[in-house]
Amino acid sequence: MSASKIMNSDSIAIEAATDGACSGNPGPGGWGGLIIFDDYSQLEIGGSEQNTTNNRMELTAAIKTLEKLKSYKLKEKFKLRTDSKYVIEGYTKWIINWKKNGWKTSSGKPVQNLDLWQKIDQLRINGLIMEYVKGHSGDKQNDRVDKIATNYSKGISLESNLKKIESSVDFFEKNAPVEIQELFSRNELIQKFAEKKYLLSSPELETLLGDENHLKIKQYSLFEWRNWRLIPKDKKYWIIEKKEA
Repeated sequence: MSASKIMNSDSIAIEAATDGACSGNPGPGGWGGLIIFDDYSQLEIGGSEQNTTNNRMELTAAIKTLEKLKSYKLKEKFKLRTDSKYVIEGYTKWIINWKKNGWKTSSGKPVQNLDLWQKIDQLRINGLIMEYVKGHSGDKQNDRVDKIATNYSKGISLESNLKKIESSVDFFEKNAPVEIQELFSRNELIQKFAEKKYLLSSPELETLLGDENHLKIKQYSLFEWRNWRLIPKDKKYWIIEKKEA
């Protein structure tokens, strides 16, 4: 399992999303999880298995995310969002009867994926709400965990993406002037914030863009910097969008 995060240690988790993917069913599979915090930071996790099923990957995504959530404070009525009705129905309804029947179905047959269902039952969080979201419907969180899961099923990990970035940075560190290195790193960060639609405070934005933009940020009105548009949001934050060509 690997994780990619931009978050503060004191953050409160406000929502999570999970998804699983499998090529062949059974076949190589992947899973992805996303936890969002009250300061708009987030934690992404993912992993893979060589020979598995889609349902097992959906369950694994929920399990790994629940394990991570145990380390954080959660807001009341915390939601874990998934496009798997299999996970939702099992977690909220089926497990109750399975346990009464000695982990057997109503027809007396063994429960499929028993190891994972018992694990998810052990990780149950009081008050947690399992919420269904339709897959491939344009939901940003669902789209993101779907991409993580699908990439892992194809052998593309979070570490692989990070290594590509690190390789690019390493090239510039060795070959480019300091001014170009700094500009490259700054643009790379800005692109990440824009893609993820992170909300930035004014001090955070000033740190990112540099002191020369202090007055523009202080005026708290829309302005442009190179290829980017800086937009005030909710009276105290900023979002970054790429300018149209």
